[in-house]
Amino acid sequence: MYNSIVQAQCVNLDELNHLFIDLSYTKQQDKTFNVYRSRCFNQKNKKYLQIDEIRDALSSIDKNVLRYIYLIGENSMSHPEFNHILRLCLNYSSVTIFSDGSCINDKKSRFLKRVEDEGSNEIIFKIFINHFDEKTNDEIAGRGSFRKALHAITSLNKYGFNPILTIKTNNSNYNDLMQGFIELGKKFKFETDDINFSFVPDEKVGNQNSDLQGKINIVKADYDCMHSRTLSKSGVYSCPQLLNDYRGRCGASLKDYSKKTYLETERCSICAKSCNCTYVNKWS
Repeated sequence: MYNSIVQAQCVNLDELNHLFIDLSYTKQQDKTFNVYRSRCFNQKNKKYLQIDEIRDALSSIDKNVLRYIYLIGENSMSHPEFNHILRLCLNYSSVTIFSDGSCINDKKSRFLKRVEDEGSNEIIFKIFINHFDEKTNDEIAGRGSFRKALHAITSLNKYGFNPILTIKTNNSNYNDLMQGFIELGKKFKFETDDINFSFVPDEKVGNQNSDLQGKINIVKADYDCMHSRTLSKSGVYSCPQLLNDYRGRCGASLKDYSKKTYLETERCSICAKSCNCTYVNKWS
């Protein structure tokens, strides 16, 4: 009888073409604390990523190979320096903003269109929405999420943006979902095409075995972690789905990080089934 150690399969970063930046932001609830912090000009809030940290990280990246920057995170558009960060990122490449639709209205869409017109790079929006039926969608994502996302989509479309619908689902019948969203878009004069749909496997369902040994053909695989890295307050991660998971941490900064990723999590097993990129723009 021989003893053996099972090791998770490893993939390498080919080239850093896509950079995810986590702008998660939580507002303080204590008004007295907010007033105190606003008067302490030498003290910075260390709970979210600062624009100086992003500027330093971007300076260490090869601008010639960078194709897209992605702004992600809960309440990312509520970040105090969001507009400045967006302009900074547009100097390097086109920017994709992930949002559930909050903070996006007619006024914000008009402003973002002016920002886009200032340069040659474009702003792309990916709006999270799970179903074309309001009741079904709200059961998955919470009450009011459907109307919030729909209002954002119509506002962006009004000012010339072509938002992408990011749909988290485990339903393999994508054609029915697409047809439902196409019919919904016609009601609001939002013309959809194949490029307007991005189906993302739902990581909440599965309970897959994280042992992927012998189940993945690395030669044919094409994962996000093979083309991108995620920058956050706590360091650099191989994938936005592994944010704040020690198994996906690659290093402290973009100046020195690992180019290897071990596929050892349940989220990796879900992603491995498709053998395709999940969050990066596939048309690039």
